[in-house]
Amino acid sequence: MAMTVRPLDGGLVDRMIELADLPWSLEAYEDAFVRNGWHATGEDGEAVIGWYEPWPIAGEEGVDDWWLVLGEWPGCRDGREVVCEHAECRTDCSVLMPFAYFADPDDPEEWEREQGPFLGRPDCRPDAPREDFQAEYERAARLLRERLGEPLPEGIVKPDDADQCLVWERGGSWVILLMGTEWISYGAYDQVAIEVRPKI
Repeated sequence: MAMTVRPLDGGLVDRMIELADLPWSLEAYEDAFVRNGWHATGEDGEAVIGWYEPWPIAGEEGVDDWWLVLGEWPGCRDGREVVCEHAECRTDCSVLMPFAYFADPDDPEEWEREQGPFLGRPDCRPDAPREDFQAEYERAARLLRERLGEPLPEGIVKPDDADQCLVWERGGSWVILLMGTEWISYGAYDQVAIEVRPKI
């Protein structure tokens, strides 16, 4: 068993809630990413954000790196400032911030050879039990409740890959706390994450 955790403080939770307050336009979201320092700089000095992929935001790759998982970029194809209400333009829009990962391999050495240096990271707790992973979910739930109140009744929104989730409505968005399989690794480990997505 092993777990890595990006320390989830109130500031990171606030940043995700601020995203939920934005209109779902490319301009609004990319401006917010620049304010947060979650962007790269292109050859011409312009801000670059890699929508529809894992997007690194901190740390050294393969050592202590952390990332967001970005869905389709917000808005219509008609312009950066357009806020679109079309369901087909919103279906795959999301910003997911994973902050805890957990693995329970039968053979840790073989798992490490196949998956990379997860167990060798300085922020990895190699002997962390699943109860500690669950505690990270519950700690994030407390932080979100302090800011957003009680979540909606169970079942209103549930992402396909969530084993557990809590959902809050915030303006035109859902704020979702989820625990479930992390599919970028083909299910090698589980994750706890906060996700913001538009209501459809």
